[in-house]
Amino acid sequence: ACLVSSGLRHLPSHHLLLAAMLTGDFRLPSLSASPVGSPTPAASKSTRDLWNAKAKARQGIESVCYDLNESEQYIAYVKSFAGMPGKLKGGFRWFYLCAVGIGAGSIAVCIAFLLKCVNRLKVDTQEAMFEAGHGLLARYLAWIGTCLLLSAVAGALVCYVEPLAAGSGIPEIKCILNGIDLPNVLLLRTLVCKACGIICSVGAGLPCGKEGPMIHSGAIVAAQATRARAGPLVGAYQVNTESRDFVAAGAAAGVAAAFGAPIGGVLFAVEEGASHMNPTILVRTFVCAAMAALTVRFFAGPMDGTAPWGTLGTDVPVEFGRFDVRRYKFLELPIFALMGVCGGLFGALFNGINTRLSKWRMRYVGPRGHLRYLEVLFVTLTIVSFNFFAPLIRGGSNRMSSFCSAQTLFVDVGGEAIRDLFHGEEHIDQGMLLFFALIHYVQTIWTYGLGVPSGLFVPSLLGGAAFGRIIGQLLQSFEPVATSPGLYALIGATAMLSGMARITISLAVILMETTGEAEWGIPIFLTVMAAKWTGDLFNKGIYDIHIDLRHVPLLEHRPEKHELGLQASDIMATGVTSIFLRHRVGDLVDTLESCRHGAFPVLEEGTRRFIGILDRCTLLQVLHLGKQHGIFSEKASGEAANAMIPYEEMLRDRHPAPLSFAKIKASLTSEDYAREVDLRPYVNMGCYTVQEHAAVMRCHLLFRTMGLRHLPVLGADHTVRGIITRKDLLLAAEEHDVAAISACKTLGTEGVPVDGSDASSSRKANAPAQQAEATAEVAVWEDGVCFNL
Repeated sequence: ACLVSSGLRHLPSHHLLLAAMLTGDFRLPSLSASPVGSPTPAASKSTRDLWNAKAKARQGIESVCYDLNESEQYIAYVKSFAGMPGKLKGGFRWFYLCAVGIGAGSIAVCIAFLLKCVNRLKVDTQEAMFEAGHGLLARYLAWIGTCLLLSAVAGALVCYVEPLAAGSGIPEIKCILNGIDLPNVLLLRTLVCKACGIICSVGAGLPCGKEGPMIHSGAIVAAQATRARAGPLVGAYQVNTESRDFVAAGAAAGVAAAFGAPIGGVLFAVEEGASHMNPTILVRTFVCAAMAALTVRFFAGPMDGTAPWGTLGTDVPVEFGRFDVRRYKFLELPIFALMGVCGGLFGALFNGINTRLSKWRMRYVGPRGHLRYLEVLFVTLTIVSFNFFAPLIRGGSNRMSSFCSAQTLFVDVGGEAIRDLFHGEEHIDQGMLLFFALIHYVQTIWTYGLGVPSGLFVPSLLGGAAFGRIIGQLLQSFEPVATSPGLYALIGATAMLSGMARITISLAVILMETTGEAEWGIPIFLTVMAAKWTGDLFNKGIYDIHIDLRHVPLLEHRPEKHELGLQASDIMATGVTSIFLRHRVGDLVDTLESCRHGAFPVLEEGTRRFIGILDRCTLLQVLHLGKQHGIFSEKASGEAANAMIPYEEMLRDRHPAPLSFAKIKASLTSEDYAREVDLRPYVNMGCYTVQEHAAVMRCHLLFRTMGLRHLPVLGADHTVRGIITRKDLLLAAEEHDVAAISACKTLGTEGVPVDGSDASSSRKANAPAQQAEATAEVAVWEDGVCFNL
């Protein structure tokens, strides 16, 4: 209890966590020595609870180091690739990149083909039942029964098999490329659940898109390729940097497979996730994306019966077709910009409502289990039933094949419906179109975050296209404009998706590639920027919001301005656990057992000067393989001291994946404990360091651009004063925000006296709900899953 209540800020995180477990008080003090400190008493209890919840939640998140390893061991490994081995590794890399593209394209083709079969079966069943004389009720029962069966399969795959198969997968891939280690995201099991689940969820009639899951699927295929051998070379692509590059290429291939847009796929990988791109990696990513697009165009047309085999046409899972009119007037540009502003407003409203709904799900539904499964069935029953009867409001025949364009929107799949809005020549009923647009908007809000695989691209494009078509038809009789309403449907779709996801350059290029019209580049660019700037005034993009809900320590591209005024000594964690170049095996085991640190500064014995840093995974490998390679000795000198474990041997044990500490400890004997080991060959002696007075902004830039996991802080005498991780950077930013909120409350800017009875009673009334919210968000991490991404 004293450890928590005394406010000591220099204890290791595992001591704080142990104290919290013993006392039941998880209001942990900050692990940094920030001058801002923990939330001040002036801050509301809800703010302090949420701040503490974030700190506790992030204790279970690990990051990945993409920094260059300058240890003697790794340098010797890299030198071994001189000559033929290096050419062999490079050749197999190109082979696997092409294979990843073909794999991502094949998965996209299978998903699209099976979806068409499912939808065709549903519609043909309705036609057969109508011709057989069955009434509307019987046809409704057949329709809803099929949809419930499909959604039951999709929900079971998420709620009972793999919760990380839910959603689009784009937030998870963005986190991984940012340097966050998310377990189970890139497993084959997740791929199977994702691919099968998206067929069922879209086929069930839910407002979901298959494009986001295709991106996730491509990334999984790429991650699996990193485990392959490069001929005789083992684990050549398991290094963190190689794995990251493959995942980025796989994500780009997923975009290219979904839209037939290889350039847009590369730009999407750059814009949404990757901060490490250089010309070499861009070329590799483009080759992978091009192979995915080639695969889709080769198979999609012949499998659909629209083109003979060997003919590469425009058939891709999402293709919007060319416009007959390719001109627009200068007077239309302000209209396009205004539509972008409206798209930003609609997107911000969408994100705000969905955020509240996601928090409610986190608190009351949970990440898996029966409640979440029942929610899937209830939402499917409600949405599908409404969409089945909604077309009948207009009157006319209740036969699906006789529906007009506006009625078909309720029962059609996304891609075909968007194509009709873009290129339909007939005038669509304005009332039904507005009714569909509003209902679809609400249904998409309700569905995103449901316990099924679901994307956001096509649902948002469809809703925006409906709003844009309304504007286009209204302006069709306006003489200065008098253009095709399909163009405004395209602009509306662009504005809606950009307003929700805040995607700019890649979205513009994807839409140009899917329509085959480079002429619409300026209107699309103008629209996406207006939508993004407008939406950013209110909240973040939907993907970033759901990342924040998970409390993932994601580093933004640009540091905050206040970080320039903070120094590294203000935010660093002190009391760092260090090791020496020569260490007893028993002491190393005790050190690893006493903490969960991901790396340890290595010091020179005697002077305690900093030499380098050694990560935990490598240290575990040294203990695991040390006896086998004879690096343990009575004294760290002689032949044993000069021995070194080859890096290839660690790769055979799936390095850098962590080993089981319990198994390693059990394999060591008492004689091994008494021996010593020389750690010099495994220490990264060229790692980045900063001085105590270095600006936090510089630390942020080092983490973001160089892919760091740990940043040692050194004093003038070259001794370790502390260490910084990305969690320290984010805690400092949040402490700054809390301090700003506290200052506003102290000044009375909320219109309520801080010390008044009304304010106190209000805070007391809201405290239980806020505490429950914070606890629910942490509970997601305790289950090891994130259900709303």
